[in-house]
Amino acid sequence: MESFEIIHFPSTASVHDRIAKTKDIILSLNPKTLLDIGGADYLNLCKKHNIQYTTINLETPQTTGGGGYHKAEDTILYNGRDLPFSKNSFDLIVINFVLHHASNNTLHLLKQIRDISTKYVLIGEDLSELDYDLKWHKRNYAHQPGGVFRSDEEWRLLFNFFKLKLVRQYVIHRDDDIDKNHVYRCLYLLEKSV
Repeated sequence: MESFEIIHFPSTASVHDRIAKTKDIILSLNPKTLLDIGGADYLNLCKKHNIQYTTINLETPQTTGGGGYHKAEDTILYNGRDLPFSKNSFDLIVINFVLHHASNNTLHLLKQIRDISTKYVLIGEDLSELDYDLKWHKRNYAHQPGGVFRSDEEWRLLFNFFKLKLVRQYVIHRDDDIDKNHVYRCLYLLEKSV
């Protein structure tokens, strides 16, 4: 049975708090190179700590749902399927709440992410279970119609399949969580297995 650490973030109403905690995680891993897939939140942090920062996002923003599109000035653009990097290119790859938007390409992307990582991958995702309140499912549909929101168990199985070892799970609590007994979102810190 896999063993990993579970850390519960204090409840918050702000996405900025999650980003701040993600910055702390990044610094604790001491990467020299970082790839941010679908985001643009860590440029200043990386500049300050001499981490080579690369961002990549879709050539064309999605036009469905309320999900954000984060593009920095020098973001590399791609087709949403094929990451243009060679093996072992980045010490840390961050994919914060992006993969549910890539329902047709998630498995293909996970394989590539594993290949281009030298050591760590940090994935944040909204979770879904059949017994979650209908309000949560409606929220996910409004956010990304056609998106794939997986359960915690399914994410763990996928990580195992792609030889990404779960090291730490950060459980993100929000003040507006529908049911305090459910986990709606997590960050997964994964280590590339040899």
